[in-house]
Amino acid sequence: GETPMFIVHQDFGDCRTNIIPTQPESESWASKLRLISGRPLDEANPILDTELILPGANTRVAVISSPLNPNGLAYAFRRHRDKPWTLPLFIKEKMIDSLSAGILSFLIDGSRTMLIAGTRSAGKSSLLGGVMVEVMRRGRIITIEDTLELPVPALRKLGFNIQPMKVASAMTKGTAEVPAEEGIRTTLRLGDSGLIVGEVRSTEAKALYESMRIGALANIVAGTIHGDSPYGVFDRVTNDLGVPKTSFKATDIIVVANPVRSPDGIHKWRRVTQITEVRKHWENDPLLENGFVDLMKYDPREDKLQPT
Repeated sequence: GETPMFIVHQDFGDCRTNIIPTQPESESWASKLRLISGRPLDEANPILDTELILPGANTRVAVISSPLNPNGLAYAFRRHRDKPWTLPLFIKEKMIDSLSAGILSFLIDGSRTMLIAGTRSAGKSSLLGGVMVEVMRRGRIITIEDTLELPVPALRKLGFNIQPMKVASAMTKGTAEVPAEEGIRTTLRLGDSGLIVGEVRSTEAKALYESMRIGALANIVAGTIHGDSPYGVFDRVTNDLGVPKTSFKATDIIVVANPVRSPDGIHKWRRVTQITEVRKHWENDPLLENGFVDLMKYDPREDKLQPT
């Protein structure tokens, strides 16, 4: 009833609108999202993460309520692109160049295990969607997400053999949905398939590395994770998520995408800043023992990735 909606626009940045939702409207939205998602939104579960699939627009929705939000209800909507991102589109937007796109396509064709890392709104999920388009269509892909963001319907229309699986959100308690780690282990029983994990953020990390080591090494395994560098990913996987250091070696490639700001600090662009190989001959610390080898690194003066 007081604060207007704010929009972050592709071309115009942060914009303030003249739309001010009323209290009954916001409560009505919350009720509808509970019904659509089948997920709770109450004092015990003050966070609701879900998606809205509308004609011509798919959107990720995050809702927070009291006691987490002392003012009642707050919403964040993230609109997805209507058609899937592809590596040539990323070249056009200068997020990558033709050489780095060729290297990524080559690695995907070689069935490497890949983590796409970055900060919030760095374009991780979009890049993962572009990676999926490069998978050979004769193979099957299984996707695992707690909120549907990957371009599965569009890829099905393009002739891909793709099986989506929706699992419980890490932030929701007391739901009938299957936990993410069980979903990942289930993929090993579904036959020969590539595995794409929408976001690695909790206990499913151990199951993901288990599947990398035992069942999925003949196929592409890829996912997104929060981290601003290869060592940041290693630190998060081993210390925050509890995966053994030796298991981390199952990662072949880490692709880091981060926003890059202009010198005046006003403009911001999304760029892939590193494509890094994870080598296997180290014991405790890959940074000190030359376990990370950059294949390409971003040069801010040239505004492009340079081969090493």
